[in-house]
This record gives sequence, C-alpha cells and structure tokens, in this order.
Amino acid sequence: MKTHKPRITLLALAAATALLVAGPLAACGSSSSSNDDGVKTITVATGNDGNPFCYMDTNGKLTGYDVAIMNAVGDKLKQYYKFTFMPSDFPTSLTNLASGKAQIAAYEYEVNDQRKAKFTYGTVGTTKWDTLIISDPKNGPVYQSFDELKGKKVYATTATNQAAMAETYLKSHPDAFKLVYGTYTNEQTVQAIASGAVDATLAPQYNLDLFNSQLKAGFKGSDGPVHKSAAYLLFQKNADKTLMDRVNKAMQEIKDDGTMKKLSVQYLGADYVPE
Repeated sequence: MKTHKPRITLLALAAATALLVAGPLAACGSSSSSNDDGVKTITVATGNDGNPFCYMDTNGKLTGYDVAIMNAVGDKLKQYYKFTFMPSDFPTSLTNLASGKAQIAAYEYEVNDQRKAKFTYGTVGTTKWDTLIISDPKNGPVYQSFDELKGKKVYATTATNQAAMAETYLKSHPDAFKLVYGTYTNEQTVQAIASGAVDATLAPQYNLDLFNSQLKAGFKGSDGPVHKSAAYLLFQKNADKTLMDRVNKAMQEIKDDGTMKKLSVQYLGADYVPE
C-alpha cells in the first residue's frame, strides 16, 4: 500500500465504485448516521482491486480477506452498527478516511510514522508483514541481511514500506546496494530475479509463498525478517472512542476464537495472522 501495499507488486487499482453488499456490511455510505432503531451506519474504506485482500470478484461483488474480517466484526457489533463499504484505490481509501467520508479503513495498513501522524491504528493486527530478503538460490547465496547485499541490485515496489526501509538503510550506508524501483506484477518480479536483472527483492512470507506455489519460482527468503511488521485497521485521528473500543474488542474476539485464522487460510492460503 502506498506507502504500503498488501502485495509487493503494484495492484492495478481502479476508481471507487458504490456496491451493495449482503449481510451486516451493506450498501456504501458517505458518513456516519443513525437508523430509526438507533443502529449507527459506519462507512469502511477499503480496496476494489487488492486481490486477495479487498477486490471485486467476477460477479462484481466486493470480497477478500479484509472484507471478510470486517463482516465478522459487523456480526459481533450488529446491535450497535451497520457497516458499509466504500471501495476505491489505495490512496483514495486513505483520503476518504482523512476527509471523514469513512470512519474506518481496512486495506492492509502497516504502521509508519506518516500514517501515525494522521490516523489512529487499531490494536489487533490482521496480517503478518515481516519483510524478508528474497532471492533465487540458483543465482547465488540466500541473503540474510542488508549488509550482504553490498553491490547488488534490489527491487522494491515504489512507495511501499519495503522501499522506505531500504531507503532508511541507504541513508546511513550510502551506495551499499542499488535500489531498483518499479511497479512489477508478481510474474515480472519473479522474472527479474530469476533472470538476474535484480539480485533480490524485499517482501513478506506471503509473497514468497505465492512466488513458489503459483509461479514455481523456487525462491528462498532470509532465515529471519529484516523488518517486523503487521497490518492493522485505521480510524480517524480523533475517532469516536466507543467505536474504536468496540471494534478493537470484536477484532480480538475473532482472533481468539480462530475466525481470523480460518479467514486467512481461506483467502490467503495459509495462517498469516500475527501472534
């Protein structure tokens, strides 16, 4: 997502659209309001092409891991809130939250200083985004640290947290390695590493698993992360405390009862829930 995306590749993001969603997360709205029964409508900003996290399926229905998590939270809180989705591209989802068009944003947001200054993070992580150095062992060593990348070319998707952490390292270690920016698809990333056009990329375990299971890359990652991170929900900076407390509590409940793990396996193919 910019500055972090849910995948190391740049998602082909489209314009925001309105969508009627079945269940406790129903038609998109533009602001918080109360129904006759006292149930408040809360708008959730999310993605429309962030497969498998938040995207439109072939039938035009909003789906994905983040969407399913918010549906589960909505089930827990239906006596208080009716959640609605406002799908858009990644930058617009943050704009919609900042402007008050949405009260919550769910789009795999990692923690960074820029977002911390503008928004309030939820307390329960949804997805583990610990960053590994990923390379092709057929072309050389499996790199374990930034220090081992001296003189190498490292791909990072433009404006992601992975690019930012590499930039931070290079500020104190000028010319340690060359950072190659781009908006590669998963296929292009695998091709670039396999061909030797770049020596490595920075990505979480989820991407490594995808490279190997879907694209048969045979890549390996560093034994441990070079940066530990997770994705969280975002609220407005001065959000309603009751709303935040209830959502955070419901998030903890669906984590504790195994719902979050079940959804991770269903949508992402494995358990990527943070410990």
